Amino acid sequence: MEIRVLGPGDEDLLVRAVALTDEGPLPHERATAHLADANLVNLVALEGGEAVGFVYGHILQRFEAVSFFIYSVDVAESHRRRGIGKAMLAALRDLGREGRWDEMFVFTNVSNAAAMALYAGSGGISPPPADVVMFDFEC
Repeated sequence: MEIRVLGPGDEDLLVRAVALTDEGPLPHERATAHLADANLVNLVALEGGEAVGFVYGHILQRFEAVSFFIYSVDVAESHRRRGIGKAMLAALRDLGREGRWDEMFVFTNVSNAAAMALYAGSGGISPPPADVVMFDFEC
């Protein structure tokens, strides 16, 4: 298995990787814009040249720290429970050290047992429930 950071010119591979997610088909123009944004990071796990895993997120340049928000970690159903998600998160942490990120974070639901196990098994720390509420605004 190979884990690759995508960049400009990898639009076709990004389109194939996004097909692993629940986000629907990615138009080529959106793939081009996505890969041109230096604050978006995309990693794909390849096996035999085929995308079998995908993780992407956004570098957040805050005043007090540089954070990385993980939007999604996806592994092809046929390749789950083989360490691909964990390997992609480890590769992200390596990128974070190189890029001097202070932290990475991700949201999931307690009911998502697979995600909870992946994040805990990859060194993620889940703080106790707090008095935090997320509001979502459509634009």
